[in-house]
Amino acid sequence: MKLRLLLAGILAAAAIPLVAQQAPAIRALNEPWPRTVKVDGIEILHVQKNIYLLAGAGGYVTAQIGDEGVFLVDAGAAGQADKLVAALRTLTDKRLRYLVNTSADADHVGGNEGIVKAAGGLAGLNGENGLLARPNYGILTFAHYKALTRMTTDAPGFTALTGDAVPDSTFEGAHKDMYANGEAVQLLYQPNAHTDGDLLVFFRGSDVISTGEIYRTDSYPVIDVAKGGSVQGEINALNTILDLAIPERNQMGGTRVIPAHGHLANEADVLEYRDMLTIIRNRVRAMAQKNMTLAQVKEAHPSLEYDPLYGNHGVTGDQILEIVYNEETAKKK
Repeated sequence: MKLRLLLAGILAAAAIPLVAQQAPAIRALNEPWPRTVKVDGIEILHVQKNIYLLAGAGGYVTAQIGDEGVFLVDAGAAGQADKLVAALRTLTDKRLRYLVNTSADADHVGGNEGIVKAAGGLAGLNGENGLLARPNYGILTFAHYKALTRMTTDAPGFTALTGDAVPDSTFEGAHKDMYANGEAVQLLYQPNAHTDGDLLVFFRGSDVISTGEIYRTDSYPVIDVAKGGSVQGEINALNTILDLAIPERNQMGGTRVIPAHGHLANEADVLEYRDMLTIIRNRVRAMAQKNMTLAQVKEAHPSLEYDPLYGNHGVTGDQILEIVYNEETAKKK
């Protein structure tokens, strides 16, 4: 009996390196992470199935390409539309059919007019019957109505959009469902996250989520309080992404998440980001409940371990602490 147990142990130990050797072959069956191609300063990254990421024109632009045409999420900054279209033309000669703005940020909507012009104008909806006014020509543009309000209002550092740059279709509810290029597409409103008019765009067939400024991997979240943004709304929006995203194996792969800036992500990346913001929020909340001042909170440095990852580009550690502190003290009052 002892001899049998000894032999079983030896065989089990020998099987471990065998499994480890077989693992790479299993991974090789999966779709590999693609390389990037640069066209006139615009980097093109094939994300998954018929979805592409275009970087270098401001906030990242997502492009879904199919037989019906090109579905764009955001339009980049002002003056970048020609470069974006040139990059797209290396992928397809199909018409520019849809454009969705995820927020009213200048580096996401500045290229609206140029994209509409390249598409041959607005397709437009007939107000009487809801049908396309020009079914075989032009582009349909969408945004949440709260984002539209901000796009058409002058603000510090932002000049109001006019004419064809203004989205011609909006909605007020929690979501708008569409079907484009053979797959369902959902526009999901996320109240009071980065701003009060943010959208997530979920390409269900391709299993890709385009997040706009709700999520980025290179910085703490940009929570624009003056435009209705909030820490709790941001956490809620990140939780929505996590509800939609499904990993392929070991919390990796599966649903791809396209941020506004940074690297292409998956569920594990968003989970780490959500946990980071929640931990900082909880630490600051505990300090605020002890009646610590903002200066004392900053001195305690509750974001210390996260600052090297997220505090060196865009929003600093002190800035995120101040946003969280002000929100928590306002709740307390």
